[in-house]
Amino acid sequence: MGPDEELLGVVVHSGLVLGRSRDVVVAIRRITAFPSGLALDTVVLARDIHAEAAGRREQAASAHRRAAEMAQREDEAAAQQDSQAAAQREGPAARERHHALKQAMIEQRYLPSFGEGDSLRLGATTPAGEARWLDAYASSSSRTEGHYRLEAAYWLTPLPVDGLLTLACAWPEIGLPETQTDLILPDLAVRAAEAFSLWDFAEDAEA
Repeated sequence: MGPDEELLGVVVHSGLVLGRSRDVVVAIRRITAFPSGLALDTVVLARDIHAEAAGRREQAASAHRRAAEMAQREDEAAAQQDSQAAAQREGPAARERHHALKQAMIEQRYLPSFGEGDSLRLGATTPAGEARWLDAYASSSSRTEGHYRLEAAYWLTPLPVDGLLTLACAWPEIGLPETQTDLILPDLAVRAAEAFSLWDFAEDAEA
């Protein structure tokens, strides 16, 4: 889930360091407002043993995801065979019911796990003071000897009430403890409403 790709949002904040230790730093490059939420573009830099830890975490998580995807495909193939057998015994309606049930069970079993420590945790605090962790809708990383870099974009919806936003970030597995940062984004709803469709701009240019 992320912002509407056909909308051009409005940058409402940029250049904010959220947390750092001696060899790890995380920052917000920009916060872009849309009518339905905020896009948060972040960067993480790590060096020395912390960069090595980040690289190991990422490799282990990638291997785990590949294994899970293979296992899911095998389970889905087996479920398809079971559904066909059910259809032969009880008819097409039974096959559809059986297939829907099996598919729901498989999808639940292989939901992404957010405990592998393979990426930055970024969230917004709830009124109760707890962090609601966000999923990255886009990310890329690079590694060189002794250095690690992660660029990730997160989506927060709905828009924070009155433009008040508390962000929490953490990646303790590579040496970044949880920190919180308070932000005030003035006139957020008004500015978010200024986002416009790229197609509208193209039509204006042709007129």
